Amino acid sequence: MDNDRYYRFMSLGITVETEPNDLTSSELSDRLLAAAADLFAEKGYEQAGVAEIARRAGVTTGAIYSRYTGKADLLQDAVKNHAPTEIERILRSEDSDQSPKDILADIGEHLLDDLHESTGIFIEALVAARRDPDLAIVLHQLATQEDEQVEKIIEAGKVSGSIDPDLDNLALVRLAHAIGYGMNVTRLLGQELPTKDSWTDVINRVINSFAPTNENDSEINGEK
Repeated sequence: MDNDRYYRFMSLGITVETEPNDLTSSELSDRLLAAAADLFAEKGYEQAGVAEIARRAGVTTGAIYSRYTGKADLLQDAVKNHAPTEIERILRSEDSDQSPKDILADIGEHLLDDLHESTGIFIEALVAARRDPDLAIVLHQLATQEDEQVEKIIEAGKVSGSIDPDLDNLALVRLAHAIGYGMNVTRLLGQELPTKDSWTDVINRVINSFAPTNENDSEINGEK
């Protein structure tokens, strides 16, 4: 059974077992990682078992053990495969030619969007990484890649004159992540959220405060 039909059945709650030989290597990998990501996010890393992942993927446990040493190894690949950041999604969009300041504002505004499917598995991976050094390395690499993406936006803002060149890049990167990670945790806890307009206003004021002193003073005083 091809993956398109498989995913249609899965969306209806129907589990269909498929022989691994009926799938290409890429199709089997996609199916295993999708099933693992779903179950890790739904039940947590500790509660999701290899046999259940195999059932969700519609294959035998042998198909998993022929590719992975176990659940921890599978989680590492699932995190890599299902953790595209909001930054990446925005940069790949049709508006990728936005100014650095607008990109930062766009990223901030999207924090009120429905949680992406990757958020649940990322949180589970953070917990599991405390006991799994190899997974901790994977998460560190992903976080470092995101650091680099944010820093490139900041550097572009400094070149364009919208961000004060005297501001420390690492401090700005950490502030951006503190806001992003903090909002994700807030969402997962079910805390009350501000309205989109009020959140956008605050985000824009924070970003405007990054401007060189003279420009920032003008914006605060309502000058253009």
